[in-house]
Amino acid sequence: MEKFRIGIFLVFLLVVSVLTFSLTKSWKIYESGYEVTVESSDDKEKDKEIPNETTGAIDLEDGTGRVLWKQFFLYPVGLLTEAGGFGPDGIMSHSRNLISLNLRTGSTKRLFPRNVYVWDFFPGDFSKKIVYNNIDEPKEDTLSLERRLVILAATVDSNADGVLNHKDYKRVYVYDPDKEILTDVMPAGYQFRKIIFNTQKNQLVLVVKKIPEISKASNVKPDKMEKTEGKSTPLTIHQEIFSFDITSGVGQLSGSLEE
Repeated sequence: MEKFRIGIFLVFLLVVSVLTFSLTKSWKIYESGYEVTVESSDDKEKDKEIPNETTGAIDLEDGTGRVLWKQFFLYPVGLLTEAGGFGPDGIMSHSRNLISLNLRTGSTKRLFPRNVYVWDFFPGDFSKKIVYNNIDEPKEDTLSLERRLVILAATVDSNADGVLNHKDYKRVYVYDPDKEILTDVMPAGYQFRKIIFNTQKNQLVLVVKKIPEISKASNVKPDKMEKTEGKSTPLTIHQEIFSFDITSGVGQLSGSLEE
């Protein structure tokens, strides 16, 4: 009887240990965020590599690739997902890079020349319903960008911590798989904040915010404070609306709506 009790206790201890390890590993992934080590710009050998998050190689059998518009196979390198996201499925998809394969011609395109922090990506033509409660009617959000892939990504280590992650400023890219062209649609010196839905066809409208200027001498952000009558007070950087026409490739910045 005593041996039986000891055996049951050891099995219970093993199960608890496995669960604790698994949960701790999961918490570390989502608490720290998905990070990509900043690569040296003169490291040409690394630029040629497309490493996976765990194995260093691409595994086309891992189920993360998907076919878009029945013609293009999109493979996210080192995919991690979590709840949320701007796309139709409500899932935020992080990756190091994206690879597009034209199934008709066999042409392969690596979207970014080196690894970046892809915060989210999704096809730009969809409609999704948002349910806030059981009383009001569901709200429908639509985006109508014809055969375009929308990508939200951080490509610059804006906080100089040596990694690219959710803490860095993000910009919006639009990829045309037919022409194999990736376009940074945002104005220079701005960061992405939000997508405005229900606009006209092939019009991408964003809420953006100007990136604070950083002092070259002290690496301190002077925008945090401004002097008013001899006193230092917080400086507010207002949000603006940016509209980009996918067809013409022309963008328009609204300017601040606040005085």
